Amino acid sequence: MYVVAVAAGIGALTVTVGAFGEAGHRIVGTVAELRLRNTRALSEVRRILRPNETLADAAVWADEIKDPVYEDTETPLMRLNHPAHDTYHYANLPFQADRYSLTATGARSTDIVQMSRECIRVLKGGSRAGSGLVLSQRDALRLLAHFVGDMHQPLHVANTFVSAIGPLQFVDPSGPAGWRSTLGGNTLLYGPEGRFNLHSYWDSHAVNITMRQDDVSTFATRLVSEITPAPAWTATGDVDGWPEQWATEALSVAKEVHRGIRLISYLGPDEAKRTAHRWSIEQPRDYDERARPIIRQQLAAGGYRLAGVLKSIWP
Repeated sequence: MYVVAVAAGIGALTVTVGAFGEAGHRIVGTVAELRLRNTRALSEVRRILRPNETLADAAVWADEIKDPVYEDTETPLMRLNHPAHDTYHYANLPFQADRYSLTATGARSTDIVQMSRECIRVLKGGSRAGSGLVLSQRDALRLLAHFVGDMHQPLHVANTFVSAIGPLQFVDPSGPAGWRSTLGGNTLLYGPEGRFNLHSYWDSHAVNITMRQDDVSTFATRLVSEITPAPAWTATGDVDGWPEQWATEALSVAKEVHRGIRLISYLGPDEAKRTAHRWSIEQPRDYDERARPIIRQQLAAGGYRLAGVLKSIWP
């Protein structure tokens, strides 16, 4: 998740977004539950969650706790032990990168991949030695359910960088200067008065136009019945390495997301000066049509993989 301010009319609108928005995360959680029927893993999930709490409910908690007015009995301790929890939701690799690794530009020890690995370790009964991270199994399950969804929104692993000098172009950041971050596409603006941004497009707009009139349950059921899992959806090797494989795949999807996007102009900071750099962009005319199959695939794969990782933890 990133928090930015974008121009809206004569003032400034602060936009806070989490991958896929609530609907997308609930779809991933629902697909996972459908694929976990009659498994030990689902029994363990229900043991950890509250009565009548679903994986769809669990999958939205990590975004809910970023709202300063949100409270439940567990949130104060989570915020105390993890004051930077909002930064766990993403990595910042340039979308041009071929693969994720912890040593890559934009990766860090508490990015979405490494925190997903930590959640897996906690659910398996351990934790990273010397990490200093305190997570209960309930926290770990809810975070993992969310992070798996995040990694299937292509702009939560991949970031976009724009040249700071010379012609406007997307660049692979190298060296300490000469490029500027778009905060995961949050400062790539389009539409009337720059009201919309590329990150929110993939969070919410692309999900909404793909769901059409379906509710979460109907759409999730449709994904399970209509889409056959691809062989690539099944990760290989030890479960600890699966998040890195998903992140690497996300970089490939991010390349398609950026195909045909045109940088139109540099806009500078917003009026409230909450965001230093913004750009106007133009999307290809067929962008919505290209987005729909990507969203269907990503939501279906996210749910399938969430179920898969839980079955690996509790075979």
